[in-house]
Amino acid sequence: MSIVDKQTLADLNVTNNKYKDMIDFFDCTVTLGGRDMLYSYFLEPLSSKLEIENRQHLILFMQEVDVSDLLDKYMMQDLEQYLSLSQEPYSPSRAAYYLEMVSANFLSLDFKKREILVKRSVHEIAKITEGLAVFLESARSKDHTLSILEEYGKRVNYVLEDIDRGELTQLLKNKFSKELMIKYDYLFRNIKRNAIREVFHILYHLDALFSVAKCIKGKALVFPEIDEQIADSDMISIHGAYNLFIEGAIKNDVEIKRESNLWYLTGANMTGKSTLLKTIGSCVYLAHLGFPVPAYAMKTVLFDGIMATINLGDNLSTGASHFFNEVLRVKHLAKLLASGKHMFVLMDELFKGTNHRDASEATLELVNGLKGYKNSVFLLSSHITEICPILRQGCTALKYLDTQLDEQKGIIFTYQLLDGTAEEKLGMWLLRKERVFEILWKGKLERKQH
Repeated sequence: MSIVDKQTLADLNVTNNKYKDMIDFFDCTVTLGGRDMLYSYFLEPLSSKLEIENRQHLILFMQEVDVSDLLDKYMMQDLEQYLSLSQEPYSPSRAAYYLEMVSANFLSLDFKKREILVKRSVHEIAKITEGLAVFLESARSKDHTLSILEEYGKRVNYVLEDIDRGELTQLLKNKFSKELMIKYDYLFRNIKRNAIREVFHILYHLDALFSVAKCIKGKALVFPEIDEQIADSDMISIHGAYNLFIEGAIKNDVEIKRESNLWYLTGANMTGKSTLLKTIGSCVYLAHLGFPVPAYAMKTVLFDGIMATINLGDNLSTGASHFFNEVLRVKHLAKLLASGKHMFVLMDELFKGTNHRDASEATLELVNGLKGYKNSVFLLSSHITEICPILRQGCTALKYLDTQLDEQKGIIFTYQLLDGTAEEKLGMWLLRKERVFEILWKGKLERKQH
């Protein structure tokens, strides 16, 4: 999946600073680089079945191991600072090293601090590299799903191949001479600076993957099954989908087939339409990250992109109204579909920026226009129910969330997904239950009598 935008990320609570988002849910990283790496996963959904399954297996593998000893937040901050120091010429001896440092006033406090940083960093890089080598060697597997670990091992060994084993022992014990510090400072910070950065990136990847593995332990999440192409009528199947951010969330089964790849979801406010769209969208998005999803089981085809329009607002900087932003959003989708992209689309209460009649006509026209794109999935929610008899004649799947009216208990929101159209008129029912009109008429009569 290569197509995703800021609106979609915000609507699915992937990256939303106002509330707890998906990244927060999966973030148990130790290092700042690990968190940045985890963040990059969420911004770059995977586009092939092999990539997705590789990451799934890596996360499962990380549940069986412990890399905590390799992760130190403050150590990595120091090492990043160390690698950012400017490159310097090679010093063959301690005397030459000090002569070259004269211009830097090597007797100053700043130089002494720098020397301490260099010596500590040489020790820590040796420790990290050796630790990674031992870990990756123990994890070697001919299975293609762990091939990335073998690639990591090659990169780490590339650094180690130029380190004398006897000298490495001294570096690891942090008891080494000034000559060894000068030698390996030059090796790490000059000759193999890029290779050392790759070692850091490997560590950050492991931190991010280990974070996901830790966060999902004991949680009701499952790794989905991925289909590279649409081989049969099933496009998405989710058993027991639920929302990550709602405690005790109601679970729903979702079956989307190719012949009815457009859902028209109806219901009044507060019935849970937006939450359901976000729930399904989150499952599809997480599946394309190679992450587990909040469900009992899931199977999905791959999409080229995901597009959500749930909390769209005005654009004050351009002067665009809410309705005009909706029009531009639909236009963007139209271009993607016309170019052959297979999209997963969520649209919540479209065209609410115009009058009801105009919105009805626009919604019907949009639904008819989307029907021909059988390799995409469209989930649309709306208050507009009068067009449902027309939609029922086509291949549109009519869905609603069950709501029950009780004179004693009031409105009971079940949040259960059902086939059909929402028929309840909650607005009038609430107004009558609260005796709004009765109070108005009674007040009118009393004023007349006085």
